[in-house]
Amino acid sequence: MGTKLADAKSPPRLFGTSGIRGRVDDFLTPEFAVRAGLTFAALLQNKGNVLVGRDVRSSSQLVGNALISGLLAGGVNALDCGIVPTPAMLFAVKKFDHSGAVMVTGSHTPASTTGLLFFLSDTGEMDEHDEQRFENIFHSEQLKRMSWSEVGSSSTFDILESYYHELHTQLGHIGDFRVVVDPGNGSACKTLGTVLENTGCQVITINGQPDGNFKARSPYPQPSTLSQLASVVRDSKADLGVGVDSDGDRALFAKQGEVLWGDIACALFVRDTLKKHNGGPIITTINTSNVIRLLCQQYGGTLTITKVGPPAMAEALRQQKDALIATEESGKYIWPQILMYGDASLATGRLLQLMKREHKSLEELESELPKFHQFKSTIPCPEQLKTRAVKFAVQTWKDAKGVEVSTIDGVKVNYPNHSSFLLRASGTEPTLRCYAESLNPDEAAKLLQLVDALARESLARSKGA
Repeated sequence: MGTKLADAKSPPRLFGTSGIRGRVDDFLTPEFAVRAGLTFAALLQNKGNVLVGRDVRSSSQLVGNALISGLLAGGVNALDCGIVPTPAMLFAVKKFDHSGAVMVTGSHTPASTTGLLFFLSDTGEMDEHDEQRFENIFHSEQLKRMSWSEVGSSSTFDILESYYHELHTQLGHIGDFRVVVDPGNGSACKTLGTVLENTGCQVITINGQPDGNFKARSPYPQPSTLSQLASVVRDSKADLGVGVDSDGDRALFAKQGEVLWGDIACALFVRDTLKKHNGGPIITTINTSNVIRLLCQQYGGTLTITKVGPPAMAEALRQQKDALIATEESGKYIWPQILMYGDASLATGRLLQLMKREHKSLEELESELPKFHQFKSTIPCPEQLKTRAVKFAVQTWKDAKGVEVSTIDGVKVNYPNHSSFLLRASGTEPTLRCYAESLNPDEAAKLLQLVDALARESLARSKGA
C-alpha cells in the first residue's frame, strides 16, 4: 500500500563518486536511512534477501539499524552481517545468490562521516542509471510500504568463515612471507591478518584494534598516512606491507621504508594479467596513471577508461563481460571473474603470489615498470561551485591542439610523450583534485603547477559567474 513519508532533508543529487555519504546528525540521519532502505526495497521490486554490513564507526550502527527498518517495511528480508569488510559481504552475496547488499561505511572519509553503498546481485555497485532510478524513487511523494503481513524479516548472518574459505580457495598456500598489515583500526582488523596467515604467511599487525574514531591514523590509506607501516616494514625486514581503508576494499602496499601509490600495484597486476592472457580487455579510471596505457600498448591490451569510482567501473564491467581486470589508483583492484569490487585481502594475496612466481621482491618488480613521476594536490572548493569550476576548466582546454583531451570526468590532457594532467571535482569532499605525471620529473612538477593554476583560475571564475 502507498504511504506518504515525512520529507527527508536531502539535496536532489544523493550519490557522489561512490555511494551516499554524510553525517548522522546532519544529512544521513536515521530518518534518511529508513527512506533509503524503502527505496532500495522498491528497486528490488519489494522482495528478496539483502545483506547489510557496517564498519566500526559508532554512527554506522545507528544508520544500519534504521536502514534495516526501511528494508523490512519495503518487504525485503535483511540479513545483518554486523561489522565486516565490504568484500567479505559481497562474497556471501555471490555464494548464496542473494538479491543485493548494503554496506554502511564512511570508507576512507573522516570518523564523523558515514555512508551507504548499494550493491546488486552481481556484487557490483549500482551504476549511474540505477543511482538515478534510486533518486527518482527516493524523492517521490509515495514509497511502497508493505502491509503488516508482508513486511520482511530480519536475522543475523555470520559470513566470515565462508569468506576465509573462499579466499583460501583463491589463494591457496603462498608460503613463508613476512607481511606487515595495517587495517587502520577498521573492519578488516580481524580478517586481513587471518586471510594471510591461512596462506602460510607470517603476519605482523599494527593498528589492529577496532576504533571508530581512528585515533592512530586516518582511514584514508595514502603514502602520507601510512608512514608507520613503511617504518615497521623496514625495521622488521618484512617482504611486504599493506594498509587499507575502514571497510577493507582499498589496499596500498609498502616496500622497505616507502609506501607506493596505488598506480604501481595497478600496473603490476595489469602487466601480469596481460602476459598470462596474451593481451585482452583492461578497464581503468581516468585518474589512474598512464603507465596502464603504455603497458596495454606493449602487451596487447585494449583499454577502456571510465569515470572515477566503483559505480563507473561496475558499469563498464557489465558492458564488457570479457574484461580481465579493472583498476583505480586509490588502491582498488578488481578481478571480475571473482568479485566486481575491490578486496584488500585478495589483492595482497595476489601480489604475494606474483612475487613468489617471479622470485622477485616488490622493489624488483617495481623497477621493471616504466618510471612515471606523479604529483597530486587538492584545492578547497565549496560544493556548490565544484561543477561550475570544472566547466570553466573544460572550456579552457577542450579545443586545445596537439594534445588528446578527455572530459568524461573533469578534464584530462594527454601529451604525445605520455605526460598528462587531470583536474576533476572530488565526489566525496569539497575540493578540486589535481594530478600531473610524466616520465620526466621536472615536466611533471611543471604540469602540476599548470593544473593547480587552472583549478584556481576556474574557481575564481565560478565565484564571479
